[in-house]
Amino acid sequence: MHRRALLVAVAGLSGCTGLVGNPLGGGSGSGGSDDSGGATSGGSAETAVPESGTPGQDGGSADAPSGEETPTNAELRRMSVSDLLALSREQLSRAVEVYVDAGRGDSLTGVTAATDTFAPAAIVDYLYRARRAYEAADRQGLPAEAEEEIARLGRVEEFLRLSIDAQVLLIEAHDDLEGVVTAIDFVDPESARSLADRANARQARAEGTVTDLSNVRYERSVTVVDALSREAYLAKRDQFDAEVDVLADVVEALAMVVEGVRLFARARGRRQSGAPYAAADLGRDAETAFSRGEKALRDAGGRIPSRARGFSGVVAALRTAADDKRVEVRAFYRDIET
Repeated sequence: MHRRALLVAVAGLSGCTGLVGNPLGGGSGSGGSDDSGGATSGGSAETAVPESGTPGQDGGSADAPSGEETPTNAELRRMSVSDLLALSREQLSRAVEVYVDAGRGDSLTGVTAATDTFAPAAIVDYLYRARRAYEAADRQGLPAEAEEEIARLGRVEEFLRLSIDAQVLLIEAHDDLEGVVTAIDFVDPESARSLADRANARQARAEGTVTDLSNVRYERSVTVVDALSREAYLAKRDQFDAEVDVLADVVEALAMVVEGVRLFARARGRRQSGAPYAAADLGRDAETAFSRGEKALRDAGGRIPSRARGFSGVVAALRTAADDKRVEVRAFYRDIET
Protein backbone atom coordinates (compact mmCIF):
# COMPACT_ATOMS: atom_id res chain seq x y z
CA MET A 1 0.00 0.00 0.00
CA HIS A 2 1.38 3.39 -0.94
CA ARG A 3 1.96 5.74 1.97
CA ARG A 4 -0.71 8.18 0.83
CA ALA A 5 -3.23 5.36 1.07
CA LEU A 6 -2.58 4.90 4.78
CA LEU A 7 -5.20 7.30 5.97
CA VAL A 8 -7.72 5.99 3.49
CA ALA A 9 -7.28 2.57 5.06
CA VAL A 10 -7.94 3.96 8.51
CA ALA A 11 -10.89 6.04 7.35
CA GLY A 12 -13.11 3.01 6.95
CA LEU A 13 -12.88 2.19 10.65
CA SER A 14 -15.50 3.64 12.92
CA GLY A 15 -13.92 5.77 15.59
CA CYS A 16 -10.57 6.32 13.84
CA THR A 17 -11.23 9.95 13.07
CA GLY A 18 -8.21 11.76 14.47
CA LEU A 19 -5.72 11.27 11.65
CA VAL A 20 -8.32 10.99 8.94
CA GLY A 21 -10.21 14.19 9.66
CA ASN A 22 -7.22 16.39 10.35
CA PRO A 23 -3.80 14.89 9.63
CA LEU A 24 -1.95 17.97 10.88
CA GLY A 25 -4.27 19.39 13.49
CA GLY A 26 -4.74 18.66 17.17
CA GLY A 27 -2.17 17.42 19.62
CA SER A 28 -0.67 14.30 21.00
CA GLY A 29 -2.39 11.85 23.24
CA SER A 30 -3.48 12.72 26.75
CA GLY A 31 -1.56 9.99 28.53
CA GLY A 32 0.06 11.23 31.73
CA SER A 33 2.66 9.87 34.09
CA ASP A 34 0.20 8.08 36.35
CA ASP A 35 0.90 4.37 36.51
CA SER A 36 -2.31 3.47 38.26
CA GLY A 37 -4.66 3.99 35.32
CA GLY A 38 -7.22 1.43 34.29
CA ALA A 39 -7.86 -0.11 30.95
CA THR A 40 -8.87 3.06 29.15
CA SER A 41 -6.93 5.81 30.92
CA GLY A 42 -4.58 8.10 29.03
CA GLY A 43 -3.19 7.31 25.61
CA SER A 44 -3.76 8.90 22.25
CA ALA A 45 -7.16 9.63 20.78
CA GLU A 46 -5.95 9.42 17.18
CA THR A 47 -6.64 5.78 16.39
CA ALA A 48 -9.38 5.37 18.94
CA VAL A 49 -10.93 1.93 18.85
CA PRO A 50 -14.70 1.91 18.30
CA GLU A 51 -16.90 1.51 21.33
CA SER A 52 -18.36 -1.91 22.02
CA GLY A 53 -21.36 -2.79 19.96
CA THR A 54 -20.84 -0.11 17.33
CA PRO A 55 -20.18 -2.04 14.11
CA GLY A 56 -22.14 -5.06 12.98
CA GLN A 57 -25.23 -6.64 14.43
CA ASP A 58 -25.31 -7.20 18.20
CA GLY A 59 -21.78 -5.91 18.60
CA GLY A 60 -20.23 -8.07 15.90
CA SER A 61 -17.54 -6.54 13.72
CA ALA A 62 -18.67 -5.54 10.25
CA ASP A 63 -15.11 -5.97 8.99
CA ALA A 64 -13.44 -8.74 10.97
CA PRO A 65 -9.84 -9.32 9.82
CA SER A 66 -9.17 -12.25 7.49
CA GLY A 67 -12.82 -13.27 7.53
CA GLU A 68 -12.73 -14.18 11.21
CA GLU A 69 -15.99 -14.30 13.12
CA THR A 70 -16.29 -11.76 15.92
CA PRO A 71 -18.26 -12.90 18.98
CA THR A 72 -21.51 -11.01 19.46
CA ASN A 73 -22.26 -9.22 22.71
CA ALA A 74 -24.53 -12.09 23.74
CA GLU A 75 -21.75 -14.60 23.11
CA LEU A 76 -19.29 -12.50 25.07
CA ARG A 77 -21.69 -12.35 28.02
CA ARG A 78 -21.77 -16.15 28.13
CA MET A 79 -17.97 -16.47 28.25
CA SER A 80 -16.05 -16.83 31.50
CA VAL A 81 -13.67 -14.13 32.69
CA SER A 82 -10.65 -16.33 32.03
CA ASP A 83 -11.80 -17.05 28.46
CA LEU A 84 -12.48 -13.37 27.80
CA LEU A 85 -9.04 -12.35 29.01
CA ALA A 86 -7.46 -15.10 26.93
CA LEU A 87 -9.39 -13.84 23.89
CA SER A 88 -8.21 -10.29 24.54
CA ARG A 89 -4.59 -11.39 24.82
CA GLU A 90 -4.92 -13.38 21.60
CA GLN A 91 -6.33 -10.41 19.68
CA LEU A 92 -3.61 -8.09 20.93
CA SER A 93 -1.00 -10.64 19.87
CA ARG A 94 -2.60 -10.80 16.42
CA ALA A 95 -2.44 -7.00 16.21
CA VAL A 96 1.27 -7.13 16.95
CA GLU A 97 1.79 -9.86 14.34
CA VAL A 98 0.06 -7.80 11.63
CA TYR A 99 2.15 -4.75 12.60
CA VAL A 100 5.36 -6.80 12.39
CA ASP A 101 4.37 -8.38 9.06
CA ALA A 102 4.19 -4.92 7.45
CA GLY A 103 7.93 -4.62 7.91
CA ARG A 104 8.60 -8.08 6.45
CA GLY A 105 10.76 -8.80 9.49
CA ASP A 106 10.48 -10.42 12.87
CA SER A 107 10.02 -7.37 15.10
CA LEU A 108 8.14 -4.09 15.38
CA THR A 109 11.29 -2.20 14.43
CA GLY A 110 11.16 -3.76 10.97
CA VAL A 111 8.54 -1.12 10.21
CA THR A 112 10.31 2.20 9.61
CA ALA A 113 9.47 5.64 8.25
CA ALA A 114 10.24 4.27 4.77
CA THR A 115 7.80 1.33 5.01
CA ASP A 116 5.14 1.68 2.32
CA THR A 117 3.24 -1.48 3.28
CA PHE A 118 2.03 -0.34 6.69
CA ALA A 119 -1.77 -0.66 6.72
CA PRO A 120 -3.31 0.21 10.13
CA ALA A 121 -6.83 -1.00 9.37
CA ALA A 122 -6.41 -4.66 10.33
CA ILE A 123 -4.33 -3.76 13.38
CA VAL A 124 -6.98 -1.39 14.68
CA ASP A 125 -9.68 -3.99 14.10
CA TYR A 126 -7.81 -6.48 16.29
CA LEU A 127 -7.48 -3.79 18.95
CA TYR A 128 -11.23 -3.25 18.80
CA ARG A 129 -11.85 -6.96 19.26
CA ALA A 130 -9.40 -7.09 22.19
CA ARG A 131 -11.15 -4.20 23.88
CA ARG A 132 -14.58 -5.78 23.49
CA ALA A 133 -13.30 -8.90 25.21
CA TYR A 134 -11.67 -7.24 28.21
CA GLU A 135 -14.58 -4.82 28.61
CA ALA A 136 -16.96 -7.79 28.71
CA ALA A 137 -14.80 -9.32 31.44
CA ASP A 138 -14.75 -6.03 33.32
CA ARG A 139 -18.55 -6.07 33.52
CA GLN A 140 -18.44 -9.30 35.53
CA GLY A 141 -17.52 -9.72 39.18
CA LEU A 142 -13.73 -9.78 39.22
CA PRO A 143 -11.00 -10.80 41.63
CA ALA A 144 -8.19 -8.29 42.14
CA GLU A 145 -5.77 -10.15 39.88
CA ALA A 146 -8.25 -10.06 36.99
CA GLU A 147 -8.74 -6.32 37.45
CA GLU A 148 -4.99 -5.81 37.22
CA GLU A 149 -4.78 -7.93 34.08
CA ILE A 150 -7.55 -5.89 32.44
CA ALA A 151 -5.65 -2.72 33.29
CA ARG A 152 -2.50 -4.14 31.70
CA LEU A 153 -4.38 -5.24 28.58
CA GLY A 154 -5.76 -1.73 28.25
CA ARG A 155 -2.28 -0.26 28.47
CA VAL A 156 -1.01 -2.60 25.76
CA GLU A 157 -3.88 -1.45 23.55
CA GLU A 158 -2.97 2.18 24.28
CA PHE A 159 0.68 1.54 23.44
CA LEU A 160 -0.25 -0.02 20.11
CA ARG A 161 -2.64 2.81 19.25
CA LEU A 162 0.04 5.38 20.06
CA SER A 163 2.53 3.40 17.98
CA ILE A 164 0.15 3.44 15.02
CA ASP A 165 -0.26 7.21 15.38
CA ALA A 166 3.50 7.81 15.49
CA GLN A 167 4.15 5.35 12.66
CA VAL A 168 1.65 6.95 10.31
CA LEU A 169 2.97 10.45 11.04
CA LEU A 170 6.57 9.43 10.38
CA ILE A 171 5.69 7.55 7.20
CA GLU A 172 3.68 10.49 5.91
CA ALA A 173 6.53 12.88 6.80
CA HIS A 174 8.88 10.64 4.81
CA ASP A 175 6.43 10.89 1.92
CA ASP A 176 6.47 14.70 2.26
CA LEU A 177 10.26 14.69 2.01
CA GLU A 178 10.06 12.63 -1.17
CA GLY A 179 7.72 15.32 -2.48
CA VAL A 180 10.33 17.97 -1.63
CA VAL A 181 12.82 16.10 -3.83
CA THR A 182 10.43 16.46 -6.76
CA ALA A 183 9.78 20.13 -5.94
CA ILE A 184 13.53 20.80 -5.98
CA ASP A 185 13.90 19.05 -9.32
CA PHE A 186 11.12 21.17 -10.86
CA VAL A 187 12.17 24.37 -9.07
CA ASP A 188 8.74 24.66 -7.47
CA PRO A 189 9.22 26.91 -4.42
CA GLU A 190 5.60 26.84 -3.28
CA SER A 191 5.45 23.06 -3.14
CA ALA A 192 8.91 22.80 -1.58
CA ARG A 193 7.92 25.17 1.22
CA SER A 194 4.50 23.62 1.77
CA LEU A 195 5.83 20.05 1.93
CA ALA A 196 8.73 20.97 4.21
CA ASP A 197 6.33 22.79 6.55
CA ARG A 198 4.00 19.80 6.56
CA ALA A 199 6.85 17.42 7.41
CA ASN A 200 7.78 19.77 10.25
CA ALA A 201 4.20 19.74 11.57
CA ARG A 202 4.09 15.96 11.44
CA GLN A 203 7.42 15.80 13.28
CA ALA A 204 6.05 17.92 16.12
CA ARG A 205 2.97 15.72 16.48
CA ALA A 206 5.00 12.52 16.27
CA GLU A 207 7.34 13.81 18.96
CA GLY A 208 4.40 14.40 21.30
CA THR A 209 2.98 10.97 20.60
CA VAL A 210 6.34 9.28 21.22
CA THR A 211 6.60 11.15 24.52
CA ASP A 212 3.21 9.71 25.49
CA LEU A 213 4.11 6.13 24.59
CA SER A 214 7.36 6.40 26.55
CA ASN A 215 5.38 6.31 29.79
CA VAL A 216 6.74 3.64 32.13
CA ARG A 217 3.29 2.11 32.58
CA TYR A 218 3.50 0.65 29.07
CA GLU A 219 6.90 -0.90 29.70
CA ARG A 220 5.49 -2.52 32.84
CA SER A 221 2.42 -3.90 31.05
CA VAL A 222 3.51 -5.26 27.66
CA THR A 223 4.53 -8.69 28.94
CA VAL A 224 0.87 -9.56 29.50
CA VAL A 225 0.79 -10.32 25.76
CA ASP A 226 2.83 -13.22 24.40
CA ALA A 227 3.80 -11.36 21.21
CA LEU A 228 5.42 -8.50 23.15
CA SER A 229 8.29 -8.17 25.57
CA ARG A 230 9.93 -5.38 27.51
CA GLU A 231 12.84 -5.53 25.04
CA ALA A 232 10.50 -5.22 22.05
CA TYR A 233 8.78 -2.23 23.63
CA LEU A 234 12.08 -0.49 24.40
CA ALA A 235 13.44 -1.16 20.90
CA LYS A 236 10.35 0.36 19.24
CA ARG A 237 10.37 3.33 21.59
CA ASP A 238 14.05 3.98 20.86
CA GLN A 239 13.42 3.66 17.13
CA PHE A 240 10.65 6.25 17.30
CA ASP A 241 12.88 8.56 19.36
CA ALA A 242 15.67 8.28 16.79
CA GLU A 243 13.41 8.80 13.77
CA VAL A 244 11.74 11.83 15.33
CA ASP A 245 15.16 13.37 16.04
CA VAL A 246 16.45 12.66 12.54
CA LEU A 247 13.32 14.13 10.99
CA ALA A 248 13.81 17.33 13.01
CA ASP A 249 17.43 17.58 11.77
CA VAL A 250 16.40 17.04 8.16
CA VAL A 251 13.60 19.60 8.25
CA GLU A 252 15.99 22.15 9.73
CA ALA A 253 18.62 21.38 7.10
CA LEU A 254 16.03 21.78 4.34
CA ALA A 255 15.49 25.46 5.13
CA MET A 256 18.44 26.62 3.02
CA VAL A 257 17.56 24.26 0.18
CA VAL A 258 14.01 25.58 0.07
CA GLU A 259 15.45 29.11 0.04
CA GLY A 260 17.65 28.11 -2.89
CA VAL A 261 14.60 26.90 -4.80
CA ARG A 262 12.85 30.22 -4.13
CA LEU A 263 15.83 32.28 -5.29
CA PHE A 264 16.36 30.16 -8.41
CA ALA A 265 12.71 30.54 -9.37
CA ARG A 266 13.00 34.33 -8.94
CA ALA A 267 16.19 34.36 -10.99
CA ARG A 268 14.44 32.59 -13.85
CA GLY A 269 11.59 35.03 -13.65
CA ARG A 270 13.85 38.07 -13.73
CA ARG A 271 15.69 36.73 -16.75
CA GLN A 272 12.42 36.15 -18.57
CA SER A 273 11.28 39.66 -17.73
CA GLY A 274 14.41 41.20 -19.27
CA ALA A 275 16.57 41.81 -16.18
CA PRO A 276 19.52 39.45 -16.80
CA TYR A 277 21.96 41.02 -14.32
CA ALA A 278 19.46 40.91 -11.49
CA ALA A 279 18.82 37.30 -12.48
CA ALA A 280 22.55 36.54 -12.26
CA ASP A 281 22.75 38.07 -8.78
CA LEU A 282 19.81 35.98 -7.63
CA GLY A 283 21.42 32.91 -9.23
CA ARG A 284 24.61 33.40 -7.23
CA ASP A 285 22.57 33.72 -4.04
CA ALA A 286 20.68 30.55 -4.96
CA GLU A 287 23.95 28.69 -5.50
CA THR A 288 25.11 29.69 -2.03
CA ALA A 289 21.82 28.54 -0.50
CA PHE A 290 21.93 25.19 -2.29
CA SER A 291 25.55 24.68 -1.24
CA ARG A 292 24.80 25.42 2.41
CA GLY A 293 21.67 23.31 2.34
CA GLU A 294 23.47 20.34 0.81
CA LYS A 295 26.15 20.58 3.50
CA ALA A 296 23.50 20.70 6.24
CA LEU A 297 21.80 17.64 4.76
CA ARG A 298 25.15 15.85 4.51
CA ASP A 299 25.78 16.57 8.19
CA ALA A 300 22.28 15.41 9.14
CA GLY A 301 22.71 12.25 7.07
CA GLY A 302 26.01 11.52 8.77
CA ARG A 303 24.29 11.54 12.16
CA ILE A 304 21.56 9.02 11.29
CA PRO A 305 21.82 6.04 13.67
CA SER A 306 21.08 2.52 12.45
CA ARG A 307 17.70 2.45 14.20
CA ALA A 308 16.58 5.47 12.13
CA ARG A 309 17.80 4.04 8.84
CA GLY A 310 14.38 4.57 7.29
CA PHE A 311 15.32 8.17 6.55
CA SER A 312 18.71 7.39 4.97
CA GLY A 313 17.43 7.00 1.41
CA VAL A 314 15.34 10.15 1.27
CA VAL A 315 18.10 12.24 2.86
CA ALA A 316 20.50 11.01 0.19
CA ALA A 317 17.94 11.90 -2.50
CA LEU A 318 17.51 15.40 -1.04
CA ARG A 319 21.28 15.91 -1.03
CA THR A 320 21.55 14.82 -4.66
CA ALA A 321 18.69 17.09 -5.71
CA ALA A 322 20.21 20.08 -3.90
CA ASP A 323 23.64 19.51 -5.40
CA ASP A 324 22.22 19.06 -8.88
CA LYS A 325 20.44 22.40 -8.57
CA ARG A 326 23.62 24.03 -7.31
CA VAL A 327 25.38 22.92 -10.48
CA GLU A 328 22.44 23.98 -12.64
CA VAL A 329 22.11 27.43 -11.13
CA ARG A 330 25.83 28.05 -11.50
CA ALA A 331 25.57 27.27 -15.21
CA PHE A 332 22.51 29.55 -15.33
CA TYR A 333 24.19 32.70 -14.07
CA ARG A 334 27.51 32.03 -15.81
CA ASP A 335 25.65 31.80 -19.10
CA ILE A 336 24.26 35.29 -18.44
CA GLU A 337 27.67 36.70 -17.60
CA THR A 338 29.42 35.35 -20.72
